[in-house]
Amino acid sequence: MKIKHLLVLAFFVLIAPIMVTSCQDEEIEPNPENENIINSETALVSLMQSTSAYDGSVDDVMDEANCLSVNLPVTVVVNGITITINTLEDLGLIEAIYNEFDNDDDVLEYIFPITIILNDYTEITIENQEQLQEFIDECTADEDVIECIDFQYPISFSMYDTNFQVIDTVVIGSDFELYVFLQSLETSNSAVVLASLNFPVTMVYANGDTVEVNSNQELEAAINAAEEECDYDDDEDCTLQEVSEALQDCHWEIASYNGDDNFIDFDLVFGGGGALQISEGDLTEVVLGSWNLESTDQGIVLSIEQLTAFSQDLGGDWLVVDCADDRFELVRTVENTTTEIVMEINCDDNQVSCDFQDVRDYLVACPQIPALNGYTPSFTTFTFHDSNEISTLYENDLLYSGTWDIAMIEGELKVFINFNGLEDYNGEYAVVECNEDSLVLQQGEEVLVLTQQCTSDNPFECFSNTEYVICDNEEPFNDGIATFDLYEIFPNCSNDNIEMTFHETLMDAETGVNALTSPYSNVVSSSQTIYVSATLAGGNTFEIFEVNLVVEDCGQTCSEQDVDAFLLDCTWNVVNYNGSDNLIVWNLDFESSNNIVVIYTETATIDATWTTSQTNDGVIIEFSNVAGSDIQAITGQWLVVECEEDRLQLHRENDIMVIERTCD
Repeated sequence: MKIKHLLVLAFFVLIAPIMVTSCQDEEIEPNPENENIINSETALVSLMQSTSAYDGSVDDVMDEANCLSVNLPVTVVVNGITITINTLEDLGLIEAIYNEFDNDDDVLEYIFPITIILNDYTEITIENQEQLQEFIDECTADEDVIECIDFQYPISFSMYDTNFQVIDTVVIGSDFELYVFLQSLETSNSAVVLASLNFPVTMVYANGDTVEVNSNQELEAAINAAEEECDYDDDEDCTLQEVSEALQDCHWEIASYNGDDNFIDFDLVFGGGGALQISEGDLTEVVLGSWNLESTDQGIVLSIEQLTAFSQDLGGDWLVVDCADDRFELVRTVENTTTEIVMEINCDDNQVSCDFQDVRDYLVACPQIPALNGYTPSFTTFTFHDSNEISTLYENDLLYSGTWDIAMIEGELKVFINFNGLEDYNGEYAVVECNEDSLVLQQGEEVLVLTQQCTSDNPFECFSNTEYVICDNEEPFNDGIATFDLYEIFPNCSNDNIEMTFHETLMDAETGVNALTSPYSNVVSSSQTIYVSATLAGGNTFEIFEVNLVVEDCGQTCSEQDVDAFLLDCTWNVVNYNGSDNLIVWNLDFESSNNIVVIYTETATIDATWTTSQTNDGVIIEFSNVAGSDIQAITGQWLVVECEEDRLQLHRENDIMVIERTCD
């Protein structure tokens, strides 16, 4: 075996209490050149130590500290639920509990005592949260740990005496053994011997790829390259959800645009519905647009579209190349021209919990009762129209009219009111409080409270954000593309006074352009969101509703016996009938004797019949003798296209019905 590049090693390494094996094969190598001899102070030994150091980031979901890890098993209480983490795979239980609700505060508590492991494999017993927090507070990103490459074990070192005769071979089987072996180089002061790493050595990258190295130089180059890639990956270590939540948290400022300050005064507000607002300094005019996030092979891409200005400078697809809690770096390449933006978050103390889209939605949803400094005028209501017109009504008579607008000015959300002939209410109001049924605005010492007055005869009450699901029954099958009859989305909302138009983007729906025609084939495979604009005839009053078009593979997965067993267990409800939940009040109790299905509410009971049959297309459920108002719509034969123990999706020609099981 040919020996390459030697390490100076203290003799006591041969007897150090690490888990290695050795053998006595003697081999002579000519006196190596000085440049091939390295010691504990060389860069390669330091890199090897960083590669073999303990990776404390593996359980960051628990401790949020990558320079320490909690020794398993450990018992924790997550949002009030006690679980025991036995392996790293069990950490998914914590993430599942965290992700169960979007609007709750996630809390993890340990059952002490616990043991933590530091990057140098030191183990420390922790007795309480205060003691643990001290370690976490002192913990910073450890630049001495390289997480993106590892040795493929076993590896071995040949040991030489001063006459360059092999006296032993040390075999290393783990990161821990290698770390202790290398650490002993720094602490040894016994008789000097020589050691060399036996090549070839295989290195494994975090993505599973491997590289074979055959010299110290190649090993050092491989680790350095992995470290640079690791740093890059750390910059991108944000999920799509994390980037989305960060963008919508407060507002963002452009700190750098291609290294200059041309856009340094610009604020960007990313609304929850995909709406984007850009403002500059104290500019009352704002630039509107839309934004969307997508995960690609290159990384997370932020798309900025439909800008009313600056589209060439700020529009397009931006790759998120650096992702931190308060700072993003974005890169866009168009026709070999690369542009870089650095954005920094700005959460002012006067930041309110709602964004400009929330405020706009609130104002246009219903007429508002104004109270200026506690006084409510006799004309009772302000009506904020989507067209940015404002009017006051009293017993349906128009008293005053004007305009209104909303903008983000120097990080502060402002509402502008300009009445003709009602100057007391005019001005620039800061949004200081957002509530479910009231909005508090302030201008100097004046406080204007707007309280919604939503009447029960809302013409849009029938509409809602919904999902429209159909089978992929067109060739080519199972490609996720199908044809939708858009007017079947709200089949029970027909009204001569309301006109529906359909749009692929929210901006198109709001501005009433680029309407889709029906029937419509989705352009995004399997699932696509479109927007329905419902407009009152003869006016500018409208509301926008999101509809998720879903194409499903309706292949049968359950037998007739499975369906029978499911139906006979507990009570079922029609949670969706062609996009409506009007039939949900009816309970369906399936009985095995005489195939009776008892359909009942608190005030009515129907004894109908049900049967199932197996066909080439799948299982058929048939309802008959359903003699009751509204619920008789379920009469007929239904094909089971989606089958779960507590949920069945049924199709009958163009009708879709979803029933779900409730067990008390």
